[in-house]
Parts: sequence; structure tokens; C-alpha cells
Amino acid sequence: IVAWFFTAVHEVPMECSVCLEGLQLPEFLEAPCSVRCGRACHLLCVHRWLTTASDGTISSDAAASGLRLIDCQCGKGVFAPICIICRHSILPPAQQMPTCAAPCGRVLAHTQCVQAARAFGARRNCYLCNKPWATH
Repeated sequence: IVAWFFTAVHEVPMECSVCLEGLQLPEFLEAPCSVRCGRACHLLCVHRWLTTASDGTISSDAAASGLRLIDCQCGKGVFAPICIICRHSILPPAQQMPTCAAPCGRVLAHTQCVQAARAFGARRNCYLCNKPWATH
């Protein structure tokens, strides 16, 4: 399954299902559909959607731990970032954190996965900036 994760990147440039602009990063570094239907959104588009209600105020949807999720057009999944450690979608109520520090900070993982990496002393580099993960 690990081999699939790194080779399942589409050769044809995909477009974001929210803003319809092209995805510049591999879909596993953006916010693909949680059921892996092949659609994806920019991580920034998902973040904007999650933190802003339709009226422009801060969202407070208690069903998703205060977050609103974007339903995928496939009807079975939602757009969510993928944990770079366990390769599962990061869905509420799970907590997430970046694996490296600013200015990058775009590669995300479940907080529990990062804690496990710390416990085992795992060392990896960020897929975007190539700096070591901030797990220590």
C-alpha cells in the first residue's frame, strides 16, 4: 500500500474541485477525496472552507468538531488532507500538525502519528522543503 501511495499521483494536471485552478503539488500533499475517487482540492481552499461559514463568519458546526467539510462530487467522501505518516485522511475530530516548521509547514500528519514518530525516534525529511521533520 505504501508503493501505491507514492505512485498514485496523476500524470495529467488535476484541478481543484473548489476553485477549478490546477493543482501544482501531488494530490497526497493537497486534500484528496477521503475515499480516493481521484478528485482533490487545494489544501488552502479546504482550509478556507473549514474556517469560514457561508455568511463569512467563523463556522461552528458541532457535528464536525467545529469544522465544515467539503463533500466530494463522488458522493461518498470529503476533501481532507492526508497524514504523511499513516497515509489516512485527517478527519475531525482527529487533530493534525505540520511535520516541519514555517515557512513550509504544509505537509501534515495526525498529532498521534507525530507523537509515535517522536517515541520511536523516526527521522524523515519534508517532501516539499526537504528539511527534517520537527518531531524532536
